[in-house]
Amino acid sequence: MLKVLVVDDHPLFREALAQIVAQIGEEVHCTQADTLERATHLIGSGDGYDLVVLDLGMPGASGVSGVLHIRDQARTTPVVIVSASDDPQVISQAMRLGVSGFLPKSAPKEVISAAFLKILEGGTYFPTLAAEDALEGSTAPTPQAVESLTARQLTVLRLLGEGKPNKQIAYELNISHETVKIHISAILRKLKVTSRAQAMLFANRLNAPAKTKPSR
Repeated sequence: MLKVLVVDDHPLFREALAQIVAQIGEEVHCTQADTLERATHLIGSGDGYDLVVLDLGMPGASGVSGVLHIRDQARTTPVVIVSASDDPQVISQAMRLGVSGFLPKSAPKEVISAAFLKILEGGTYFPTLAAEDALEGSTAPTPQAVESLTARQLTVLRLLGEGKPNKQIAYELNISHETVKIHISAILRKLKVTSRAQAMLFANRLNAPAKTKPSR
């Protein structure tokens, strides 16, 4: 059974998100929290959530501080942000903090549902322009870090950069889902990043064509 925690202080929108989560599959249990304190208590109870859906504008949180609060409590749990804002700078900040997705509240229900599924399968979801902005502001991996990756890890990193979930990576490489997780953990450690989203940014940078100087 998949366990999802929805954190939002607006009852109507929180309930709407919970309904979308419930429709993802037959064995999905959704818990709701209306404050960061309540969310912290639930995460600390040891229930082991598979996904945390967090409203960026929670009371008592400024900017992305709410993200930091939840990430500190759920270090290994994918976190997806929902927000009334679609400011690329805010999205880029959230990406650098290691969230697995960012969804504007104006997004259609079908888009939100598909994003949740993708993230639960081990993927990520970010608006394209925000991802490009975060890429521009990120630090490239050192040559030594890249050289430390094995050939298989480089292949997994490339597929991560294409936004493919663990299940698809396992299928394409004919390896188990657990083996994919092991490779990704090694990639994060060697690149000295803390999240899949940051690894994707590095993958995109590595795969990007070199910029040529304009001819005179």
